[in-house]
Amino acid sequence: MVFLARIMSPNPGSEELESLIRDMEPRRVTGVLRVTFDACSGFIALENGSIVDGYEIYRDGLLVRDRQARHIVERFRGEPGRIDVYPVNSHVLQTFLSTLEDDLPQNFRSWFQSLFNSCNDTN
Repeated sequence: MVFLARIMSPNPGSEELESLIRDMEPRRVTGVLRVTFDACSGFIALENGSIVDGYEIYRDGLLVRDRQARHIVERFRGEPGRIDVYPVNSHVLQTFLSTLEDDLPQNFRSWFQSLFNSCNDTN
């Protein structure tokens, strides 16, 4: 699998995130969109182009589930953020989601990077 990261910092009020999500549906993309804001990071999980779950993780480690990623999309409209796209296979996506359902890893940032880097090293 080829690793793809698309990074943007559009102006507040942008609908770029919604447009990106809509573009992924017909392509049946499986992966994670990481949207980084000043106060938190949002994670939108897509399987075959459809949103399956969303999470917001705040700096203090607070994990908030955001079903269908509505809060993340709404926040993006009013606050500039950076979007990173991580296409992965279904197994890696399920590992990511099940880990978040269990508990936030102690050093989430390192865990996230190693999970997504390892899937790209093996494909």
